[in-house]
Amino acid sequence: MKSDSHVYVMAAAVMLLGSACSSGGITAATTSSGGTTNTAGTVTSGGTTSVGGTVATGGVTSTGGRSGTGGASTTIGSGGGPGTGGSSSGSSATGGRVGSGGVSTATGGAASGGIASGSGGKGSGGVTPTTGGRTGAGGMPGGMDAGATGGQPAGGTTGAGGDPVKSPGCGKTPSLKTGTGLSITVSSSSRTYNLKVPDNYDNTHPYRLIMSYHWLGGTANDVTNGGVAKPYYGLWDLSAGSTIFVAPQGISNGWSNTGGADVEFSRQLITLIEGEFCIDTSRIFCEGFSMGGSMSYAMASAMGDVIRGVAVHSGGSMSGTTNGHNKPVAYFMTHGTKDSVCTYPAYGVPQLQDFAKVNGCTKPDPSLSATAFEAALPEPTSTAGACVEFEGCKQGYPVRSCLFVGDHTPSPDGTSGWVPKESWKFISQF
Repeated sequence: MKSDSHVYVMAAAVMLLGSACSSGGITAATTSSGGTTNTAGTVTSGGTTSVGGTVATGGVTSTGGRSGTGGASTTIGSGGGPGTGGSSSGSSATGGRVGSGGVSTATGGAASGGIASGSGGKGSGGVTPTTGGRTGAGGMPGGMDAGATGGQPAGGTTGAGGDPVKSPGCGKTPSLKTGTGLSITVSSSSRTYNLKVPDNYDNTHPYRLIMSYHWLGGTANDVTNGGVAKPYYGLWDLSAGSTIFVAPQGISNGWSNTGGADVEFSRQLITLIEGEFCIDTSRIFCEGFSMGGSMSYAMASAMGDVIRGVAVHSGGSMSGTTNGHNKPVAYFMTHGTKDSVCTYPAYGVPQLQDFAKVNGCTKPDPSLSATAFEAALPEPTSTAGACVEFEGCKQGYPVRSCLFVGDHTPSPDGTSGWVPKESWKFISQF
């Protein structure tokens, strides 16, 4: 039985068929990650390990790297959060620039030239997002800055549950607050957005950030007020004050992304929020329904160095976003097999298969033909989700799909149904 939240969906289904899930839009530029993690080589040149008590690892002799600053401490994509690389005294091996994986207190150079496999780190070269840059992007590996010969960086894999990477807004009193119709100037154009901040916001605590995109014909206010679900697709209630939400407003109530304008709008908006509030920059997510789902997919494709994961509901593609991107992003998809707007499996499945490949998953096998891949997915028999967790994916970059028998809707069993719960379960694992 459909809930009241489906009134918009059913009324607009035919009208929006040609545009809500069209491939219209201009290619969104793919951005590189903020630094990369070192995965190779036996790196022993970053100082003589435990020789005569000299505690020099991580590159520059006896300093533990560049003054233990942890890389560019707050620059987006620069490969490091706030400096945690250790002291600059040389009294302990700090692993050079951040990328040593956490609280760097390895002694006697045990960290093999500053590479993050030493005893003092919580991760291994970006395996956790402790200080190694943005979401698996690592940052400059320990010791690479000044003499470590560990080979070429190779991207890193961020695991769940790592220490947060604090944004520049941590410790500051924000000038922004919860509100609607807030504005930001992007490329000489004024764009608007809605913002929802937890009532008990603490500027010393890094929060998760979720960008929630409206559907074609919808608005940011619909997302904020719960136009097709509870506020922010039902995640506001489930987040219990742990997350800051932003609902961007699309031009003409859509996401054409002409010239990459909507991706750039989102990029600058994220930067603004990071500067105003204490955000965990390793936990930034996107969610959307219909064209908002397509926009979430576009963000995952174009901004894999920033976006940790996405939840795409009954969405499709945006022009150009399937070509050239190679950054893994945690990917969750829901879609109705009777969708009359973003028709299944032409929409939804190709994007799922795309990120199953990028994330290195092996089962269901994304290297199969489109038809064989779709056949390997669970077949739903009702509005209840038939879900599959992909196997073999890169550590920290899961792919999950839940299909249901139903038309074009973000939640086939109402505003308190399984989709919000599954979405929150997926996002909150990080």
